[in-house]
Amino acid sequence: MIATCGTFKYLTRCPEFLIGLALLSATIKFCFAHELELPQDSIQLNSVYSIDQTYESIMDMEDEAYENNDIQSLRHLTEIHILKAKMESNTLELANGYYYRTIIEEPELAIAYSDSIINTTEKSGHPEYPTFGYILKAIIYYDKGDYNLALQNYIIAYNLAVEKKNLEDQITCSMAIAAIRNLNGQPHAAADIYTRSLKLLRKDDKFKIDHSSDYMMLMYNLTLAHLRLSQLDSARHYYDEGLHRAILMNDSIEYRDFVMVGAQLDYYERNFQNSKDTLLKYTHLLEGNNKAMKLYYLGKIAQHTGNNTLAIDYFQQIDSIVSVTNKPFDKIKDVYQQLVMHYSLNGDQHREINAIEKLIYFDSLMTKEQKGIIQQATLAYDLPFLKQQKKKAEDKLKAKSTVILVLGILAFLGLLAGVYFYIRARNTKIKVKRLMEGTNRPKSIDRRSVEHPASVPKEIREDLLEKLEAFEKSEYYLSKDLDMSQLAQHMDTNTTYLSTIINHYKEMSFPNYLKDLKITNAIERLSTDPELLKYNYQGLADTFGFKTGESFSKAFYAKTGVYPSKLLKELKNREDRRHL
Repeated sequence: MIATCGTFKYLTRCPEFLIGLALLSATIKFCFAHELELPQDSIQLNSVYSIDQTYESIMDMEDEAYENNDIQSLRHLTEIHILKAKMESNTLELANGYYYRTIIEEPELAIAYSDSIINTTEKSGHPEYPTFGYILKAIIYYDKGDYNLALQNYIIAYNLAVEKKNLEDQITCSMAIAAIRNLNGQPHAAADIYTRSLKLLRKDDKFKIDHSSDYMMLMYNLTLAHLRLSQLDSARHYYDEGLHRAILMNDSIEYRDFVMVGAQLDYYERNFQNSKDTLLKYTHLLEGNNKAMKLYYLGKIAQHTGNNTLAIDYFQQIDSIVSVTNKPFDKIKDVYQQLVMHYSLNGDQHREINAIEKLIYFDSLMTKEQKGIIQQATLAYDLPFLKQQKKKAEDKLKAKSTVILVLGILAFLGLLAGVYFYIRARNTKIKVKRLMEGTNRPKSIDRRSVEHPASVPKEIREDLLEKLEAFEKSEYYLSKDLDMSQLAQHMDTNTTYLSTIINHYKEMSFPNYLKDLKITNAIERLSTDPELLKYNYQGLADTFGFKTGESFSKAFYAKTGVYPSKLLKELKNREDRRHL
């Protein structure tokens, strides 16, 4: 089974890892699919998993099943999804069903599904196919640790995206290629891609607003890229620019991410105490090789401050992590060199031999991988681009026009569009993006309204308006059992007056008013509190004052036009990127 659904997107904030499966979970908008042979399990349709349900409902349950790691239910739901789509000859939904099937299969079968997408859509005029199939294969190969095949498929996908003039996919592939090259000893190439991407982004006068997430990602990646090149002034420039923007947007999560990369910058600038304080504050939130990288800097700081015992402890923690992930990072050789030296000096031959074996293994693995990747990237990516640039320049001279050169650059870079929030349809993407950027609380009360309800005396009306404002700030509305009578009693009034005031000034019924407050609160807190992203629907319902997960989901959809699973998925993707 693919390791994570929603942990991948174009490129991670940390270039050692790619973010791709967010593209999988978000780009559920196939128009074609090849019918793979599925296991011939009998489908027992029941009231919960029914072929008569809407696709939206089925997909919502599929999302929830995946979030709860209920693979058995998810497998059953995919079978229903696929069967329903086949019976209705709905190719889009058939592809959606295959997508959900892909994320629960082992890599080899997942690759077979992606190959089927490629074969089916090879002659398609659709702007996203068969490009998506190659991107999907690249993601799976990367997750397997086969960076050569990952790079190969990203390059094919990139060329197809250029051919189809799909800027979104061009930037996806370009950033993924940059990440792989950075991981494999080509930081200059990676930094060049990031820099040109930023230049392209700045051609839009409103890029900081229209492409805010793209811009922040590039600031982050450019900071790290220049750190690897020991270009500390440039790294500090991009760091300061990104941090300033995070503060301006009042985005605490973006701010935390930049503070974390600032810890690495502090280390290289020898501000060891600042670096240590930051790393200790946030390292416990990380996992896998992301945590290993941060532990490495803590170990190096300990060495620089004369605490070699603590440094070795950090390096041993890294050894434990890497032994599980079996994935190298660019500092891994130094880690094992330090451990070999320590065990040798202390006469621990058994651990010394073990560390030497791991050093040899990761060194040979990286050397072999890097050689193949550098050669492949040069022949299949750099040279064609240079040839293309030459031709564009020649055409520019002949035509005496600057347009062609710009188009050549656009064909290479594209816009890093999408803002992480690929959902099945563009309308849904826009809605989710708006939810993540900010919400509108219920309509504020205008006491200067020309017309006031005649049935409510002025003194009572003014008193109730003030009490409603206090009520909205108190979060008393999150009570599951709160009804009109209770609230009226709480406000020392009767239900008739209270209902009239709410209907008149809020322009909605009392039940809808409560739901509106609760869902607004949910959107705001989900966007700022990562711990809530771990809850299932029932947990969210309990938190935000709904009796059941279903009632929470329906209320959420009624207010926003999207199901909560879509927002949760994108928020989780954002969190995953922040910890890499």
